[in-house]
Amino acid sequence: MGKRQVVGVDIGSSLIKIIAVEGFPKKPKIVKFAMEYIEPHVIVDGEVMDKEIVVETLKRLCEKTGISTNEVIASIPSRDVIVKKIKMAKMKESEAAEQIKWEAEQYIPYGIEDVVLDFQILNPDVGENMMEVLLVGAKKDSVDARLVLLRDAGLNPVVFEIPIFAIQNIYEYNYGVDSKSLIGHIHIGAQFTSISYVQGAINHFTREITTAVNTLIQAIQRELGVNRERALNMIIGKTTEDVDQFSFKNAFQSFLDDLGVSVERVLPYIPEGFDKLDKIILSGGGALITNLSDFFYQRFGINVEILDPLKKFEIAPNAYEEDLRKIAPIIALPLGLTLRGEG
Repeated sequence: MGKRQVVGVDIGSSLIKIIAVEGFPKKPKIVKFAMEYIEPHVIVDGEVMDKEIVVETLKRLCEKTGISTNEVIASIPSRDVIVKKIKMAKMKESEAAEQIKWEAEQYIPYGIEDVVLDFQILNPDVGENMMEVLLVGAKKDSVDARLVLLRDAGLNPVVFEIPIFAIQNIYEYNYGVDSKSLIGHIHIGAQFTSISYVQGAINHFTREITTAVNTLIQAIQRELGVNRERALNMIIGKTTEDVDQFSFKNAFQSFLDDLGVSVERVLPYIPEGFDKLDKIILSGGGALITNLSDFFYQRFGINVEILDPLKKFEIAPNAYEEDLRKIAPIIALPLGLTLRGEG
């Protein structure tokens, strides 16, 4: 029998990705990775508009990777998830599991019966007989829809994970946990950018903004009249010589301004005890945008790194047709999903 595979499936707004890892926990090796672009109309604002295309794409990727199991860890749309740090009366974790739904009613803008709840005790004693808890709520219909979608593609999701937690986990796995530093994770996807503040293993704050890769692509298309594929190549530094440089720079600067303002709006939510972020970590396809790290450093005066999710992973020679290291930020999310199945 071959080694047990752990498979992560990320259904993004522009890319569907599957990754298979063997050798957890001691010697993890990426044995297969595949991704396929989908048209913008297929998934809009995290909602699948053309189920058939997504199902067929998943089937092709499964066939291409030749995964040895149909059990997968999958992401759920961030837009249907609420993550909030709350305070509640001190109690045992088993008691909190019973109490959390009553506490959640104050913070979840849906009927509690329509939400899947989870929680993590961040600090068991914050004074005045209270504790601090990270509350997570996901809409049941969103989870159910993703479950049906994956099963129609012949897959069996054994765990659903929130994308920003997958990013946090893959960072901690590769870089370790530093309880004294406050890290700002900025995951730039096609339709949304997720921002979270993490201290050690504690997620203090999470917010999603709509300035993302598509914002830049659409700005370039408007300014230069090029198709989506050409615009996508341009934002990573390819084929810009034969276009109007003034219009290109205008589109690029407009995107950077929007992104900068959006990030500035969430800076006040830095937790008590910190004056600013110690570091910004970029991930997602947007991390490949030319000079984006420099922009964040110049705008905020904070050290910036592009997440390398592959640091502690071996890569099989035939894992992918190209060098995975060149697209490492794109792999961060699906690879982070596999960590939920490493045990």
